[in-house]
Amino acid sequence: MSYKNSFKLLVNNFSIVWKQLLYMLAIVLIIAPITYGVASPVIDLLKQEGVIAEFKTIFETIYTNPGQIITAISTAFLDFTTVISANFKSIWFSVVLVIFVCTFIYTILKDISCYNLSSVMYMQMTSFVSIGYTRNLISTLGQSIRYSFVKFLCKTPFAILKTLVLFGYFSIVHNWITIIIGLFFVSLILVLLSSLEICLFTGMSGKMLDLNGNISAFKAFAQGILITFKNFTHVFGTSIIVVLTVTFVNIFLGVFTLGVALLITIPASMLFICIFKLTTYFNYKGNRYYISSTILATPLKGDNERIKE
Repeated sequence: MSYKNSFKLLVNNFSIVWKQLLYMLAIVLIIAPITYGVASPVIDLLKQEGVIAEFKTIFETIYTNPGQIITAISTAFLDFTTVISANFKSIWFSVVLVIFVCTFIYTILKDISCYNLSSVMYMQMTSFVSIGYTRNLISTLGQSIRYSFVKFLCKTPFAILKTLVLFGYFSIVHNWITIIIGLFFVSLILVLLSSLEICLFTGMSGKMLDLNGNISAFKAFAQGILITFKNFTHVFGTSIIVVLTVTFVNIFLGVFTLGVALLITIPASMLFICIFKLTTYFNYKGNRYYISSTILATPLKGDNERIKE
């Protein structure tokens, strides 16, 4: 029932999506100019080598010749890595700064908002009390920074694995057979990794919020895993459905609206995942939670529940 209730809660609290959108736009406005500034040597080099033009071609290929999109991405990706590795001695400092800004700082700021979303929804689900997005963001900043830092450390192996999987795939793409077979396996691996990632972090935010942040983020992560692993098969299976749903919605609407829909689907996806983690946590803890002002979900055993109106 976690998946179905998460969707209901997303619809009932969709106004939060607009606030999350403003937060994400603010992050982009901060990160983008900083990234461009520190990445100038790398960008100039890529322009000289024609790699930037290849990435522009990718977006044109999506609509003009979609059958060649994988080949276009593979060529641009491999040329990108070749140019960077060949000139690394002269641009290493810029590369390090870009990685720091685009991975560490961006991820920390993004996960701060994820904790805020979880906190807002926690109060909504446990007490049916609406809390201001910005006010709660400020009041829980200390908790969210600890949460995002520990989450960044624990997510780094997943990020590395996903990067290696993509690099391996683009390295072997040479014809339509390798494209199709490789795409199947790389998609399968990425979905499983993303689902496992969600699964491992399912109980972390709920555990911290249960104790009002008065617990180590590392300890909350460990205790959250214990709750998840007791019901691993079901949580992991539902996480796969969540990942597939989010991926399909973002790709489908993103492509057919020229990326405009992503302004809504990305923050909505973030809220949906945060809600899913809380509903799963509550279900396996046996805690009741509000779906709406008139509907109260009462877990009976595991993910089974009784709906009270």
